[in-house]
Parts: sequence; structure tokens; C-alpha cells
Amino acid sequence: MAIAAAVLIFSLMMLTLFDVIGRNILNHPIRGATELTEIGLVILSFLLFPIVAVQQRHIVADVADVFQSRVLDALQLLLTAGLGCGFFALIAWRMWLMAERSARYNDVTASLGIPIAPVLYAVAVLAGFGALCFLLPLRDLPRVLRTQAKAADPRNSIL
Repeated sequence: MAIAAAVLIFSLMMLTLFDVIGRNILNHPIRGATELTEIGLVILSFLLFPIVAVQQRHIVADVADVFQSRVLDALQLLLTAGLGCGFFALIAWRMWLMAERSARYNDVTASLGIPIAPVLYAVAVLAGFGALCFLLPLRDLPRVLRTQAKAADPRNSIL
């Protein structure tokens, strides 16, 4: 997934570069560049969410870091996994319904006429995969319960 995301972001970078050159120097922008960028950014986002989930690279604000304990660390792991899985499962379900509706109506993009349903189906599948990936860190739950809680480090405090 990381390789696909890297290829996609490089493609978006090149598309933007050539579109800007075409627009500002040649006075001829790339037709549909905005649509392709929008589709690419959506796919890129949902390609990266599972990586963030598995590596536990979420944005975290430790507001209760003075109350560190194994139980709270385990609770944080359970809460993160449960909420992440739930939210992404909800996104997957709603995107699948939107994709079905889009397929029924034969929705296409305005400029290039790209069918929207396959993009929405891809987002639904990637969101479903992301939901499952949020559950993978639960395999560390026994280790979290066995190990000593992390000591609060004042250098990491936001206060």
C-alpha cells in the first residue's frame, strides 16, 4: 500500500507540475486536472489510513499522562482500536451505498466523464480494510498489560 501511495503521490505531483506549466507558460492547462487530483487525493488518503492504523501513528494528545498505568494504556489501546474500527466501518458502509447509487444513476465526472462508482467502491473497500487494520494493534494487548507503564516525561508535555 505504501508503494501504491508513493506512486500515486508522485503522479499527482507530476500532474500538478505539468498543469501549472501548461497554464502559466503555454496558456493551455491540462483538461480535467482538477478532477484527476480530487480522485487521486481521495484514493491516496484511504491508501494511507490502514498504514497509520497498523503503525499506530495517530495524532495523540496526552491530556492525562500523569495518570499512567497498564490498565489505562490497555484502555487507550482498546478505545483507539474500537473507535477507529467503528468509524472506518461506518465510512465503508456509507461509501458502498453511495457507490451503488452512483452506479445506478451512471454518475460521471463533469469534465472527463470518468465513472464515479468505481472510485467510491475503491474507497469503500479501502475503508473496510482500514477498519480491520485498526484491530491489528490489539495483538499487543497482553504485552501492554504485562509491561510497566511508561513514566511521564515532562519534555513531552504540551503544558
